[in-house]
Amino acid sequence: MNKEVSGSFSVDIEHMHQMGVIDPYSNKSLEIYKSGKLTSNERLYFSLWGSNALNSVSFNAKQRIISSGDEVHNAFFIVSGSLLGIDGEKIYRLGPGSVIGLAEGMLNMPIKMTVVCVTSVQARTIALHKVDKIIPKLPDAAKGFFKTAINRIMGK
Repeated sequence: MNKEVSGSFSVDIEHMHQMGVIDPYSNKSLEIYKSGKLTSNERLYFSLWGSNALNSVSFNAKQRIISSGDEVHNAFFIVSGSLLGIDGEKIYRLGPGSVIGLAEGMLNMPIKMTVVCVTSVQARTIALHKVDKIIPKLPDAAKGFFKTAINRIMGK
């Protein structure tokens, strides 16, 4: 059986930049966020991108972020760059807005896929031992995302 791309996810950050959203802390970006012109995925991306509860990290092209079977101590919210997630015969293209390892980490389950950077990647880390303190500080859209991610992993 040949490996095929089974899915992909990426927020169109170029579209956001064209609208003027280039810095999550600028007045113009905040005005656009509040205007209702962003999609739900763009709003979630904006919320996590600007969250001061998350730390920044960089990865190089060809660098492995996490391997199948690893325990998850930090989840990753992808700000920029592209990655591949490999789960057996399934391959996932991941880009800005993707979240890696959150549901598995919150459920104390090993991750199912190996994730490798295709390009340089900027990410924000979510330290799972701090999640109980971080979640109440996040916007409602981000809290909803966490619930959705956990339900996805649980197959609900």
